[in-house]
Amino acid sequence: MPTPLLLRRPSGVYVRFYVPGDLQPSVGSRYLVRPLHQPPGDRARLIAAMMGMALCSAFDAMRKGMTVDLDELLKKVRSGAIKELTLSDVTLPDGTRIAQAQLDTPADAVMFGALMERSRQVEPVEVTSARVAKRRDQVRDSSHSIARHAPNALMLSRAMADHLSDLAGARLHQKTVLESRHTLRLFAGIIGEDVPVASLSQAHVRAFFEGVRHWPSNATKRPDYRDLSVPEVIKLAKKNQEPEPAAWTMAKHRQRLSVFLVSLMQGKHLSVNPLDGIRAISTPDAEDKGSPFTDAELQAIFDPVEFPKWASKYAHRWFGPILGLYSGARVNEIAQLRLEDIDTIDGVPGFFVRQGGKGQSIKNRNSRRFVPLARPVIESGFLDYVEEVRARGDEQLFPDLPNSTGLGFGRQLSRQFSVYIKRQGIAAKGQGFHGFRHTMASRLDEAGVSASAIAAITGHGTGQTILEKFYIDRRSLPDRVATLTRFTPPISLPMYDSTHFSGGVK
Repeated sequence: MPTPLLLRRPSGVYVRFYVPGDLQPSVGSRYLVRPLHQPPGDRARLIAAMMGMALCSAFDAMRKGMTVDLDELLKKVRSGAIKELTLSDVTLPDGTRIAQAQLDTPADAVMFGALMERSRQVEPVEVTSARVAKRRDQVRDSSHSIARHAPNALMLSRAMADHLSDLAGARLHQKTVLESRHTLRLFAGIIGEDVPVASLSQAHVRAFFEGVRHWPSNATKRPDYRDLSVPEVIKLAKKNQEPEPAAWTMAKHRQRLSVFLVSLMQGKHLSVNPLDGIRAISTPDAEDKGSPFTDAELQAIFDPVEFPKWASKYAHRWFGPILGLYSGARVNEIAQLRLEDIDTIDGVPGFFVRQGGKGQSIKNRNSRRFVPLARPVIESGFLDYVEEVRARGDEQLFPDLPNSTGLGFGRQLSRQFSVYIKRQGIAAKGQGFHGFRHTMASRLDEAGVSASAIAAITGHGTGQTILEKFYIDRRSLPDRVATLTRFTPPISLPMYDSTHFSGGVK
């Protein structure tokens, strides 16, 4: 049984449960923390115990391949909507197997928890039925069920669990798995997870798109929404007139749903794809985030007073924006650089964008490339910094950038940079580190540089390019160096020396 830990906070009493290690990837967190909406005392402890028992059953169901909306379940327990639970095939800590346990009241949950604690000190037995409570009322059907599936049909909940397991087993990026889980959770929350897969239709898909069109940004983190079910969130969002998600957000939901539905067709569970015939929303380029920086904005970013003051705290703040401006590289491509990625090819110093080191990833095969260092970057002291980091024995170019979430090294740099440029008066929505990429591409285009030459620097796809065959291609290095000389933003870079970072290189 998940052990509840009561937490007292200024906003009230909360309960925290540890998520078993094998379920953390699917749940997306090590802990579940929920408000009890009760003052400290016996009532709060009883509700927490009921939540623990509900999670016991839910975790067991998840291990059997079923999808459980934990947020919805805990909300119903807390509100009293679930007043009884039937647990099936429960194994106690000592190995004792209980075929069925019915819990009708919060007190029953406490009793069952005590039974589990005592079981640690006794020999295992086979129990065919455990009646912890007196009443024989059945657990409510339909939406109040914790998890169930039809005996002779593949249900949506099981199909979703299998799909997410397949994505994780294919060793896709953790971010991909988490985002797919989010989309499928909304899909099931809108149309119902107990829908037989074979019955999925265009009506279900259209209902999904209509629902996510009202899904508010960061709903799971906002106090007004985080404890509500999917339908309740959508209903409240409509009432609050929340802005619709961006077009590219809707496009990503469609893409993730499409992958899921195609997998069902390949498994012969669907004969027709319900997405067929539903027109996709018109979207800009998926990478089109923000816009090029103007001359005035570049001068504000690299202000000779403010930039060193902000950047001198960490090396990634100092050289991250400099490399971003003069390479057009994505923030994660820069943030994940290792010392072994900095090299000199045929006398040309530069860096590799590739994967291979721990935590490194690339967006696509066009991203693999060798980017020469522009003359202003070399003159700013970047190579001196590289040698200092090598002398320390570090492996990462920017040792202070973590990848603790598994979603890339660039998240912290991106967020810090966004805060900084807003302070510098650059407050356009969506503007951030990616603006450097737009700036280089647009200004080289204005200077008459060919699209293929720009792509060789930035790693954009341009069809059948030399990048698809050999991402270094020494023959093109002189052309790439010449391309970089055409990029002349109206700024002066600050000079680096090892005194900039407190305590030396960071």
